[in-house]
Amino acid sequence: MIHSLSTKIKFIFLVGCLALFACKREPNTIGANLIGSSNNLGLVFDTTVNMVAYTVKMDSIETKNFSVYGLGKINDPDMGITRSDLVFQYNLPNNSFTWGGTTNFDSLVLQLRFADLNAFYGDLNQVHTLKVYELNEDLSIDSSYYHSRKYVINNTEIGSWTGKFNLTDTTTIKLGSQTFYLPPHIRIQMSNTFAQKLIQAEAAGSFTSTTNFKKAFKGFVVIDETDLATNKGGIAYIRLNSNVSALTAYYKDSLEADFPIIGGSEVAANAISHVASPLNLLQESFAGSHRDSLAVQSLFGTKIRIELPDLINKFGDKKIAINGAEMVFTVLGDNGGFQLPERLQLVASDTLGYNIFTKDLAYESAAYYGGGLYAGKEYRFNIARHMQYLLDEYKTGKDIHKLTGLFLFIPVNNPFTAARIMLDGKKDSGKIKLKLTYTVLKD
Repeated sequence: MIHSLSTKIKFIFLVGCLALFACKREPNTIGANLIGSSNNLGLVFDTTVNMVAYTVKMDSIETKNFSVYGLGKINDPDMGITRSDLVFQYNLPNNSFTWGGTTNFDSLVLQLRFADLNAFYGDLNQVHTLKVYELNEDLSIDSSYYHSRKYVINNTEIGSWTGKFNLTDTTTIKLGSQTFYLPPHIRIQMSNTFAQKLIQAEAAGSFTSTTNFKKAFKGFVVIDETDLATNKGGIAYIRLNSNVSALTAYYKDSLEADFPIIGGSEVAANAISHVASPLNLLQESFAGSHRDSLAVQSLFGTKIRIELPDLINKFGDKKIAINGAEMVFTVLGDNGGFQLPERLQLVASDTLGYNIFTKDLAYESAAYYGGGLYAGKEYRFNIARHMQYLLDEYKTGKDIHKLTGLFLFIPVNNPFTAARIMLDGKKDSGKIKLKLTYTVLKD
């Protein structure tokens, strides 16, 4: 069937009219359930929500089998002395390994590869002194090893190294007529006493199996024993799952044997200690008072707790739609001369004070959520979803007063990050603030 153009136009016009008159709400009543000037979508901008922020200790974190570990020591005038020790097992080169009659090594070296060319935080000009000790306890791949754990060690030093962490220079190794080039790493010379113990282990039956080997050689602890001045030191990032990281024996002029650190069932962990932490700043969660100076330290040191004590009193009896909620933190001074973290992370708190993701962090993009360093002095976070969630939960009759807290900390990246930051907590100057944008709804 053929229709003329005029017939088609009349048909389209008729359908449009029917759709228009089918709408039950008059055009001038659309949005009438929103309170605003002249029933427009008027937004309210509010920066008066009270924030209480103070420094608390980080939770204990399991460090077993990271891909990157920290090794070193920093003496921070604000945060105190932080030391990151390496704890790890090592294994036989292979199941049928033998020295072939060797009675002495040309050298025995513990090799620890740097993670990459930028694998450091602090002062690269610092001279460090590293010491190696034997573990005196069995480690199990099925157990958890938290950063604050104290390990049992034999206090007799079996290896030492003094120098600067050189992240760029390769190392030349000559074996007989061959020359090898190894990527940047730390080379710790092991003692003759330990070398003899390793040589004699074959005759003692310790090379017959991995189980027997780990009974005799339980592992190493590498400790930075540098005597640091204030505002000195640094932490290097070490990659243990590398064919460079190993206990390496050089013998018979042209032979080498690598006892791998990460071979499959070996445990590796970080033992991190904080001495003279910012005790003048540290408080207990749920019981702290606001401070104008706020300390955030990685390596499982400190974080900031933020509470919104008047949120429910201010908005609990109102029907509002949160359009925007931006939390802003400002760097205090020059951060003691230390490099600023590239990113901070803001999470919610449950009623026991444990971290939980905000809905913004869980469902929105990183670009929306925020957390990156802004203009060299601020960190900003969008938490509109979280704020709406809190108010909605309150209206269901739940007691959410303990849920109105958040935690700010330096995230663990790749997965290890050494960093620190001092934040300005002054509320009267607007250095720390919550910027809310919302719409009040009619009943």
